This record gives sequence, structure tokens and C-alpha cells, in this order.
Amino acid sequence: MSNSTSWVRCRVGPIGIDFGSRFIRMVQLTQYQGRFDIVCCAERMVPFELHSASEYEHFCGEAVNQMLSEGDFVGRDAVSALNWDDLWIRNLRIPVTPADETEELVRILATERFGLDPSDVEIRFMPAGDVRQGTDIQQEVLVLGAGKTTIKNHINTLTRSGLQPAAIDAGPCAVFRPFTRYLQRKKDKNDVHVFVDLGYKAARVIVSRGSDLIFLKVIPIAGRQFEQTVSENLDLSPDEARQILRRLVCQYIADAEGFINQLDADEIVSENMRRAVIDTLRSVVDQLGKEMSLCLRYCSVTFRGLRYDKAHIVGGNAYNSDVLRLLSDQVGLPFYIGGPMRNIPWDSEAGGMNRRTGHPEWTTAVGLALKPAHELAGVA
Repeated sequence: MSNSTSWVRCRVGPIGIDFGSRFIRMVQLTQYQGRFDIVCCAERMVPFELHSASEYEHFCGEAVNQMLSEGDFVGRDAVSALNWDDLWIRNLRIPVTPADETEELVRILATERFGLDPSDVEIRFMPAGDVRQGTDIQQEVLVLGAGKTTIKNHINTLTRSGLQPAAIDAGPCAVFRPFTRYLQRKKDKNDVHVFVDLGYKAARVIVSRGSDLIFLKVIPIAGRQFEQTVSENLDLSPDEARQILRRLVCQYIADAEGFINQLDADEIVSENMRRAVIDTLRSVVDQLGKEMSLCLRYCSVTFRGLRYDKAHIVGGNAYNSDVLRLLSDQVGLPFYIGGPMRNIPWDSEAGGMNRRTGHPEWTTAVGLALKPAHELAGVA
């Protein structure tokens, strides 16, 4: 599967590349007077028959080379992200410390408390806010760590694919970045936002206060578990279950874009089958909702006074409106499909895509492409 659109205006940023479990996506943006436009974008589906890391890496190299040769990407500078699976993520409480001393204190405490080898790990942190612990005021920080070997291998994958690494980001930051464009006003400073990246291997919960991340959590319940549940409970082969869920997603998208009546009969999942799928997914989605509720409860207790109005779903499984409805019932919040390309023109005629879907599956790639130019060495 592939899709590519392109046009160039002004000076462009680096290519944002998302090495996902089911898709490899690349997008490049240009900015002029605060307005973003797409230079080029392309995607390739990862074959299900790939089973080893070496097979996946080989496919990534071929897919990237093909997208570069067929698309009108400008230059080869790229920003990619370490996958959530490659990151060590923890919340850590430290004494309130002067800013110039915090980094060293976080490094020392993180390596001591969590058994990390300081010589073999890169650690970054984000202040989440002050919290009360007993009678004391402590500072909560989000700590992200990654092995140096993991980072080196990731860079090697990029270079073997014909790309020049301009920056290596963290997956959570890439997912959140497209939405920070609308959280910069003074009145947004204390607003609380919930984002859920519902991918193939896991659901990732992100909570922010204004433009600051305050909580991250990986929940191993997502698309793969949906497929397994449908396969086992409806006595279907894994491929049959996968195809039914994929056709349902196509129906949800067609409905959102207004061309549901244009689908062929063999593209439509019967109402009886759709209801059977919903019923069999109910238990696993309820479990996912309970885990999300625990995340939000932790934030409410830790950062007193937080109130949630809604949750934004992004990622490859965000289109499943039935799953979103079940999650809303379980968590007690309305769930909406996130739109990472809000106010970024997307030529529906050239690319065959309609902007009404919001393109939630492109969130990570767009977030990487949006990484500020002043953070990227050598990028115009």
C-alpha cells in the first residue's frame, strides 16, 4: 500500500519518519509566516509475514529507499523517534532543586533507584510539576531513558536507508507535538488534555497540563489484542479477523468522509458481524478503559485539582468508532479522533484523502516533521 502527494513552497524542514509496527510513514513540511504546508508524504504497509527484527529492518530500508525515489522529498535530513518499546519511562519525585542542578540529580537518582547503568544509558527528563508528599513539597519529573546501543542501532537503520539523521526524538514527544501548536496561549496554561495513541502493539496514554507533559503510560492492549480476541471468540483465522477489522475501519472512514454509499457490497461488513465483533471486543476494551481510568486517577491524586473534559485518540486504530464508544462508556469521558494535521492543507484530489478524518495515523510522523528547526543542526 502506498500513497504520495507533493508540492514545494519556500524552505523546507526535515523528513519526519515514523517506523511503525504496521506502517512506515514519511512526511515533510514547509513553514511560511506561521503556516505549514506539506512538501511530500508517503507510506508503506509492513507485511504481516515479517517475524524477526532483521526482516523488519530490511523491509524498512527498502521501503524508505522506494519512497525517497518515488516522492519529491527535498534533501535527506530526517527526524525519527525511538519507539515507546525502546524507552524506559518512569515518574520520579525529587526535592525541589535549582534548575541548573536538577539534571544531575535526576540522573543520579534514576540510575540508583531503578538499577540503570549510567555508562550505557541516555537519560532525559521533563518537569511535571510540584506535588505534596506528606508535609513536604516535591517535584515530579518524567524520566525517559534509552540504551546507547539502541540509539546507535536506530541511527544505523536511518543511514542504511539513505537518510541523514538530524535528530532522534522520543515517541511520546512526537505524538504530543502536533497539538502543542494550540496550547501556547496564556489561558491554555492550566488546561488538562488527555491523548491516547491507540496503535497495533499498545495503547499509550499521554496527559498534559497546557503544553507540558505530566504523565506517560504504556498499556499493552491495542490492535493486536483486538485481532486475537476476534479470531478466538468468533472462530476465525487470524487473517480473517484482521480482514474484518480492516474492512470495518474502511467503513468508519468512508462514513466520516461521506462516501459510505460508494463502497462495494464485498467491502461492507454485515450488521450482524459488526455487532458480533463489538460484543466480543467489549471485555478487552473494558480492560483497556479500566487501565486508562487508573492513569487518570493517578494524575488527579498527584496533581490535585485536575479535571478532564475529553480524550483525543490518535494512531492507526483511532478510526474504530465502536471502540471509542466503548471506551467513553468505561472511562466516563467523550473520546474524539485527534487531528494532527489541523490547519495543514492536504490535497485530497492529489492524495486521495479527505481532511474530515483528521488523519490520526499520521500523528507521530507529523510530530517529528514539526520538530523546531532551531533544534536541528544543519537544517535550513
